[in-house]
Amino acid sequence: MTSTAMRPAVTAGPRTGYLTAAMLDVVLLVLINVSPGWRGVPFLTGAAEDVVVWVDAGLALGVVVNLVHALFLRRRLVLLGDVLTTTAALVSLTVARAVFPFRFDDAQIPWTVITRTTLTIVVVAVSIALLVQLVKLLHALVAPEVDA
Repeated sequence: MTSTAMRPAVTAGPRTGYLTAAMLDVVLLVLINVSPGWRGVPFLTGAAEDVVVWVDAGLALGVVVNLVHALFLRRRLVLLGDVLTTTAALVSLTVARAVFPFRFDDAQIPWTVITRTTLTIVVVAVSIALLVQLVKLLHALVAPEVDA
């Protein structure tokens, strides 16, 4: 005997995840720009304004990308969104590394060296991730679409 019961949509989980991610990006935008705001962070200098612009752009892009994914769950579109948001993250990190808007008063811990080293490692890791995502996107564009 076969069941004629309808299966729940398998896209409900990912769609919920994309909506949650969009909401988190909005929360981060509010925290950075409204309250408490990036100016309230004691180790950031005024030069952080040059970085915040790029972080805001990346978060806004993340909101748009995640909302599009929630509405249109297509593999190629998701891969394109991954490339766009990772590129935005890489730009923000690169600007943060170049501007270095940090001031650390604790002389006993080498926070400047730790932060510069961490930023460099993260820039390299995100660059590798972007290359992987570009290859995946290119493969998806040239490979025939397969329905799962």
